[in-house]
Amino acid sequence: MRAALPHQLNNFDTLRLTAALLVLVSHQHALTGMREPSVLNAHSLGGLGVLIFFSISGFLVAQSWQTDPSVWRFTLKRLLRIWPALAVAVVLAALVLGPMVSSLPWREYYASPLIPEYFKNLRFELRDQLPMRFEGSALPTAVNGSLWTIPLELKCYIALAVLGLAGLLRQRWLMLALLLLVTATYDIAMNRGDGFAEFFNWRIEQRLLLEFGLFFFAGTMFQAFALHRSSLKVKSMLLGACWVLAGLALYMQRPLLALWLALPTTVLLFGNASTPFLRRSGRFGDLSYGMYIYAFPVQQTLIWLYKDSLPWGVLLGLTVAVTSLLAFASWHLVEKWALRFKPGKRPQKTMQIDANTNANTNVNAEAEAEKISKSPTAIA
Repeated sequence: MRAALPHQLNNFDTLRLTAALLVLVSHQHALTGMREPSVLNAHSLGGLGVLIFFSISGFLVAQSWQTDPSVWRFTLKRLLRIWPALAVAVVLAALVLGPMVSSLPWREYYASPLIPEYFKNLRFELRDQLPMRFEGSALPTAVNGSLWTIPLELKCYIALAVLGLAGLLRQRWLMLALLLLVTATYDIAMNRGDGFAEFFNWRIEQRLLLEFGLFFFAGTMFQAFALHRSSLKVKSMLLGACWVLAGLALYMQRPLLALWLALPTTVLLFGNASTPFLRRSGRFGDLSYGMYIYAFPVQQTLIWLYKDSLPWGVLLGLTVAVTSLLAFASWHLVEKWALRFKPGKRPQKTMQIDANTNANTNVNAEAEAEKISKSPTAIA
């Protein structure tokens, strides 16, 4: 069996960038008054991108927990990956972009109660209005419509940590049975959770939390069974079986179930592979998160400025270019520096046979562990 490929040699960067671009293209349709492209009439093109993100996240975050099942280190790692770049994007939107677009004088703009409300995004409470309008957009008051999925992903992290603390992640067959039961109930028995939504009086965000969570924990199960380390024969059989079952789900008119059966396995097998050229897409940095959090306000701004003077395709290309530059800056100026503060797993002290040297050896081990834990290159 082959071990999982190192981050630098796999295809995950390509997949994340692709997912971010799917969301961008889908939003470009919506913001210019066009219908978003649909995938099997189950999700929009942007929804497909989000499902890819959640599938990858479930796999990689479960891997992180398995490597270092410490709640506080797990929490800090997740926050350091998400919050710093989000905070910069929120501040720039509220204090720089907002007054440039708003018709209000700057003093009135900054005095608006919508400003402190918008800063609630910093504690993952979604707010998407500022005292401005992007004239020409189909959603003129929306500032950053991509941020709503971030609190949902954080809740998936919390659920995974709770399951890990309870020891359930080690009961992989039980977890798989529960996941299959919830998935079947959600999409077969209840037609995408209609029964859950009615019984619990769920809002759309709560409904989608469960839906996205199914893909997140499909990734977690992929990690729990170490399917990425299987032989080529097993991987081929697994992929073929998933696609056959997905075809049956489509025949049963259950498109979401078809996506759940085919997408996580396909994405994670491809992500763990090493394809020439594609495996090098992260050589300029991991730009996918920056692409995700900056695309929407860039689109709104460019539509406000150029919707009537530039063709749709040119506007899309300009959006991708500007967003890519901001994502590059976000990675190199914010994200990678924040990740230097990720806590490392403290190495275990080794017991020495010679009792005469045991005390001195333990003192040296503690000093070395302290050095490693403070190192910016410590393994997460």
